[in-house]
Amino acid sequence: MKQEDWIVPCFAYIEEHIKEAMGLNEIAGHMGYSVYYFSRAFKAEMGITIMEYVKRRKMIRATEEILSGMRIIDVAFNYGYQSHSAFTKAFTKEFGLSPAILRAYVMQKTELGGGSTMSHFFMEETKIHATKEELLEQLLTVIRANQLEYQLDNIQKGYEFACRVYEGVKRYSGDDYVTHPLNVAILLADMGAGEDAVIAGMLCDALAKGSMDEETILENTSKNVSDLLLLANNFHPEDPENEESVVLLKLAERLHNMRTIDFMSVEQQKEKAKETLTLFMPIANRLGNEGLKEELNNLAIKYM
Repeated sequence: MKQEDWIVPCFAYIEEHIKEAMGLNEIAGHMGYSVYYFSRAFKAEMGITIMEYVKRRKMIRATEEILSGMRIIDVAFNYGYQSHSAFTKAFTKEFGLSPAILRAYVMQKTELGGGSTMSHFFMEETKIHATKEELLEQLLTVIRANQLEYQLDNIQKGYEFACRVYEGVKRYSGDDYVTHPLNVAILLADMGAGEDAVIAGMLCDALAKGSMDEETILENTSKNVSDLLLLANNFHPEDPENEESVVLLKLAERLHNMRTIDFMSVEQQKEKAKETLTLFMPIANRLGNEGLKEELNNLAIKYM
């Protein structure tokens, strides 16, 4: 079966019935395939079994309800658990902390001016309308916090070059366009990518948008950065020969685009969500970064 024929309808069905007791037989039957065939196809594409995926989605959705203020016992009942202790045990096994501790942690973080309530599970976040200067400072903070052995002079030069490359260009949101590649660089640093990949992130679509040619990029960065940008410009998610650094760059770029998708039309949102589920989620699963995978999946389902 073709992936595009089942992946979006399957995810939509699971989300619609997420608070019900779903089994493999029911999901496979709804999709019109045998249990054996569908379960193998799902695991081959997504890297986990379908029931593991259902359990994870239930926990993510339960987390959102807990953090919205619902009582933990009410959330437990919503998702099929008969007791507070059974839900807490399953939640702790999934995320490494209890729902009560998570709620306390997030309340404290919010009081101190922290970010998203889901940041414990997802990737490094930034303010929606952060300036380029604020983003550079956050990038440097992530580099130091993760003890990444980068040459900070090279990061500074990459930043200054990116500001020149995207000067005067705006995003749909009205923000300076350079804030997008800077967000990509922050995500790459959060994933522990190499220095060249982070600098390439700051220039992630310079070639694609025709704002800069290969020769100029080479003059202002390095051959490794230039090569990464060339590969990224010709990237296709289904190519098994993609280099890991290029895959990381494109996934970081897609994640930030999904984070800011509210500034696109409804039609564009649906198309980007479908692309994310069918093209980018499989490679995110193979990469094995749980925070990246969960956030991409969560955003794609929200807008599909």
